[in-house]
Amino acid sequence: MASAHAQGKCCTFPKLDGRVTMLGDAAHGMLQYMAQGACMAIEDAVTLGEAMKHCQGDVVKAFQLYEKSRIPRTARVVLSAREMGRLYHAKGVERLVRNQLWEGRTPERFYDALEWLYGWRAENALTH
Repeated sequence: MASAHAQGKCCTFPKLDGRVTMLGDAAHGMLQYMAQGACMAIEDAVTLGEAMKHCQGDVVKAFQLYEKSRIPRTARVVLSAREMGRLYHAKGVERLVRNQLWEGRTPERFYDALEWLYGWRAENALTH
């Protein structure tokens, strides 16, 4: 996974034959900068459970629904974590811009832009 990240590729849900799916880092390994690896694995498990219920045990359909539901969100987290790493290690003008983004914000307002991440709810697991 590290080499794919280094090449700027988004590693999320490799194409499988329909009778197999992946969860967690196996499906969408990510860099550490948003500390979301375990969270995404838990969300995956909840979503897969909801998909199994929704598809009444039809494993192939449940896997398809699960992947369709998870790919956009996990790809966004993978890409966001990569971008956060770039921002954390910024130099020069990028560093100045980064610092201005948070200048004057209260600690309570630091996470406003991450509501999409922290606002996930199990009851919405199958919406995409």
